[in-house]
Amino acid sequence: MNLKNCLDITITKNFEVNKMSHQDLIKALLQDGRRQCEQIIEKARADAEDIIKDAEKEIEQRKKGHLKKIEADIKIKSIQIINRAKINANGKILKAKYEVIENIFQKATERFLEIKNDKKYLSIFEKLCKEVLGNIKGETKVIIDREDASLFKKLFPGIKAEIAPVNSAKIFGIELITENATVIIKNTLISRLKKIKPELMLELNKLLFGKL
Repeated sequence: MNLKNCLDITITKNFEVNKMSHQDLIKALLQDGRRQCEQIIEKARADAEDIIKDAEKEIEQRKKGHLKKIEADIKIKSIQIINRAKINANGKILKAKYEVIENIFQKATERFLEIKNDKKYLSIFEKLCKEVLGNIKGETKVIIDREDASLFKKLFPGIKAEIAPVNSAKIFGIELITENATVIIKNTLISRLKKIKPELMLELNKLLFGKL
């Protein structure tokens, strides 16, 4: 409120213009000015308190928001740590399962060495050879274990193919290589084991561990 409005209000409320002295006017103005100052100061104080309260509320809200963010970050990190631990644990379990199954296959390979000294090996070897000898076309090389060379010639005297014995007790059967090695046919105990290995691994996993 400006001085003119203040003067008009004061004169209207408290004095008659014709009867008011110069000193009375000043006194009235001072009194009214003090009242207005007190009101302004009081309002300023109230506004200041409101501002402080609003600021405190904002700070509290920000604190809560910050705490929530921290809690959310901690929760996310906790989940990540747990998931990594689960993946690591599952990886170790899978590795252990794989090692168990691989050990079984290794034992099976070792068993082949015993089969070779068994009486049944002759019929097994003959069967393995018969399954692929029909695929001989043109120049074909027959690869067999050197120990089986004489047995092969005895069983299949009419085969017109180059016989290439090798010093490998791990063949356990026969391999055919066509000219220029464009086609390689393997029919050995190990090659047959490798073919069925994925299926066997699934079955072994179910039998040993109950589930995949």
